[in-house]
Amino acid sequence: MIKSKLALNTYTLSELKSQVALKLSFPISGKSDCKKLSEILLEEGYGSISETTLYRLFVNYNGNNPYKHTLNILVNYIGFDVWQDFIDAIESNSYSNRIIISNKNQNNDTLLYHCIVNETYKPLQDYFESIQNKEYSFKVNVALEVYDSLIKIRKPELFFKEFTKNKFVKEFVLEDGFDPAFRITNYDFAYKLYIDEIKNNDSLESLQDFVFSQSVLFRYYFLSKNLQEALVIGKKIFVTTDINLDDLESIFIFPHIRFKAYRLWFLELTQKAQFIIEDYAYEILDYCKAIYKNLDAIGKKIVFHTLAEVFCQSSLSIDFHWQLKLIFKEEFSKLPQSIFEKPLHNSLPYFSANGLLLYRPAI
Repeated sequence: MIKSKLALNTYTLSELKSQVALKLSFPISGKSDCKKLSEILLEEGYGSISETTLYRLFVNYNGNNPYKHTLNILVNYIGFDVWQDFIDAIESNSYSNRIIISNKNQNNDTLLYHCIVNETYKPLQDYFESIQNKEYSFKVNVALEVYDSLIKIRKPELFFKEFTKNKFVKEFVLEDGFDPAFRITNYDFAYKLYIDEIKNNDSLESLQDFVFSQSVLFRYYFLSKNLQEALVIGKKIFVTTDINLDDLESIFIFPHIRFKAYRLWFLELTQKAQFIIEDYAYEILDYCKAIYKNLDAIGKKIVFHTLAEVFCQSSLSIDFHWQLKLIFKEEFSKLPQSIFEKPLHNSLPYFSANGLLLYRPAI
């Protein structure tokens, strides 16, 4: 019997690769990633696809049509019965329990884009209000379309001025859709407006909003070497604001661990003695050990990635890098074998838990 082959286009291949990477929870960019995927497919009973075949399909695609059997195994892995079901879903942009990652009409500006670029905000206000009860995946897709629009325009500040108070924009564009790469022009402006909207300074929600917005601004200014702005934000977070540590334990891990981790950068920024910086690093490591068993899979990725980035961009010795990896050694067992042995910065793409980067990777 002759095995049939199926044609791929750029969009279907991109979406397939993105959805597989989303299920894997790490990007597919090299032979070691393909080897790990091959092992997982076989171990979990989906079928056998060689490392070489996966590499030719996902990393070094030359236009050759893959076998239908190969594609069926891959779409089985991401939740479809057969290849045609996958094609039907992405061609129709079906939002039912699925986020469409690739932008099929990347070069064709959408109606939402034209509303944003022409500052036609009333229809957008109505639209954002109308989707509040839609399923999560639908709202994520809309947020991605907003992001794709904002990244194209020169003055996104006008949009943020108009929509900072909007519940959908706050939750899905600025929080769930936060972009650590700060690729939108003057993106920091949005988070300055965000903090201005916090009214009740005594609630856990306001504490969470404050820590989140100020932490991401501090990180941005520190990493972009705008140290004067970083110092202003750092003093606001770590010196002048009285934050109850018990309350801090009650907020979501994403802002909480950023607060703890970025304090190490603040110690370096304010030129504290090395022994003070290292003592604090040991305190952070002890905290990770204490909370590790109570974290879910996403929480572990958030904690590791946040601390790994901080350790890599600090004066700490390699010994601290190894201690951090040892705490999360079990998580490394789910990744290509070589990652644990490589320098800490090589781990970062495999632990990125930020929603936006899963769908719009920083290149």
